[in-house]
Amino acid sequence: MRTWRMMTTSGRAVWRHACVLSLLAAAPLGAQSSVAPRPMPDSVRNYITTAVTRYRDLSVHRATTNWDSLLGSVLQVTASAQTPSETWAALSAAFHGVDRHSFLMPPPSSSPASDRPNTPVRPPAEPQLLGRLVQQRLGVVVVPSHGGPNRPSYVDSLHAQLQSLDSSGVCGWIVDLRRNTGGNMWPMLAGIGPLLGAEDVGSFTAGGPGLLWHYRDGRAWYGGSATPTNAAGRGSAAAGPALRHAAAPIALLLGRQTASSGEMTAIAFFGRADLRSFGDSTGGYASANATVALRDGAQLLVTSSYPRDRLGRSYTLTLAPDELIAPSKPGEDDATVRAASTWLLRQATCRAEARR
Repeated sequence: MRTWRMMTTSGRAVWRHACVLSLLAAAPLGAQSSVAPRPMPDSVRNYITTAVTRYRDLSVHRATTNWDSLLGSVLQVTASAQTPSETWAALSAAFHGVDRHSFLMPPPSSSPASDRPNTPVRPPAEPQLLGRLVQQRLGVVVVPSHGGPNRPSYVDSLHAQLQSLDSSGVCGWIVDLRRNTGGNMWPMLAGIGPLLGAEDVGSFTAGGPGLLWHYRDGRAWYGGSATPTNAAGRGSAAAGPALRHAAAPIALLLGRQTASSGEMTAIAFFGRADLRSFGDSTGGYASANATVALRDGAQLLVTSSYPRDRLGRSYTLTLAPDELIAPSKPGEDDATVRAASTWLLRQATCRAEARR
């Protein structure tokens, strides 16, 4: 079974470390042991071959990778493996070597949650309202990570922030994605959607014509233009908020922690009128994963597509801001917010507000 999903970056460092240790442990013992290793069963060899083949068929790197060499390397490292679980670390390390956003994820019951690369850091059931005013006329909205399935309270919280700031008469918006490490992109788009300025805001390179990212009436989804029943959206039956200042200029804040679905959310803004981005280059996970289940419950997370913005421009892994700003040190004023505010206050809407 294949499904689109965006992955958070939390937990990957632990898993990569475990992969290295497992590969070292699998190395031949040489003179330390005179016992000949048992040959690999055909069932395990077939498991490895199937995993590599399915990974190859979906990977965006299928035309540029030596798959025979990769398969041979995994088979060599796992030559004494007797069960599929003994091959997981070698397969994951091999796949991650091809693409940083790809890996094998063991079944949930096989390892502690802290060792699984897609384990989300669960936010509170009711996210805190993070919206605030700066310079008295600029609305700052922080879009946090969102792990797991759609949580309507997350979307409702972002909509509440937007409505509160909009009612104060903002002349510009600052959308802060600097600490958005990823997860599920659709609640993020549903929550910040009133500022996107369009219904069709992106797509994937592997998708056919018309398979776009949509936002409408407080809901976000991927696919046809008709809203599917499982679209991410609000917990209430009401549509998303209608903002009086939805078309005001936007300063988009990016950083090294902006990753995966955080990067997708940024791309959904690209091509919007009156937009400029500030901060640092992103984490480099701007890609979509297809999920493939193996026979033992392990899953392959395969980078199978890259994102495109509403204008059809493709992006590969890392996004660079329009204006590079060095991160502020603890205790200092936020230089990125300051630069974004300076730009916004020079825009026509803010100058017009100042003259009133």
